[in-house]
Amino acid sequence: MKYIIEVRDQDGKLDFVKEEIKKKEYPYLFSKPYFTIDQLCYYASYGQGRNNRIGPMKLGQFMSEIGICYRMKTW
Repeated sequence: MKYIIEVRDQDGKLDFVKEEIKKKEYPYLFSKPYFTIDQLCYYASYGQGRNNRIGPMKLGQFMSEIGICYRMKTW
């Protein structure tokens, strides 16, 4: 399965202004059109100097904390 990275506002709408900010903070997450769950977990665990292993069950919490959403690519 492949996952898409998005930045959404509190109403669930895409937030392109905030996305530009997040692209500067987390460039890896916007470097590809989609990711595998393993790539996202590895980034959450070790990206940008982190050393805290995160599995798929905690990935949603991590992504929420940094203000970025991910969802399954369906097309």
